[in-house]
Amino acid sequence: MKKNSIKVTSALAISMFSMFLFSSCRDEMSQMENTDKANVASELSLKASTIDLPGRTLAANCFQCHGTNGYAGELKIAGQSASGIISELNEMKLKDPRSNIMNVHARGYTDEQIKLIADYISKQ
Repeated sequence: MKKNSIKVTSALAISMFSMFLFSSCRDEMSQMENTDKANVASELSLKASTIDLPGRTLAANCFQCHGTNGYAGELKIAGQSASGIISELNEMKLKDPRSNIMNVHARGYTDEQIKLIADYISKQ
């Protein structure tokens, strides 16, 4: 008998929590409808561009030194040509890994991964 009451109580708690989440989402949706549609479209576009650029996850390692999306002062790489980035990374792969940290990083990527990283960074 106790087990059944625990199951019923758990089911009720889950049901109430689900209703709470649903109402919260509904409230957020109605608030979104009241916001400036241009801002919403801009945000969706930004999210879509991140999804469309698979190199972003691979390039995340670059962000440690080169800044988020490659925008770090002297170390800025954002907007460089993809072919230039590919060429530089391939050149670094051939150099002594003890002479520069970038030589180590470059060796860690396949040619395909380098192309994805270069494509992403060039579009920033």
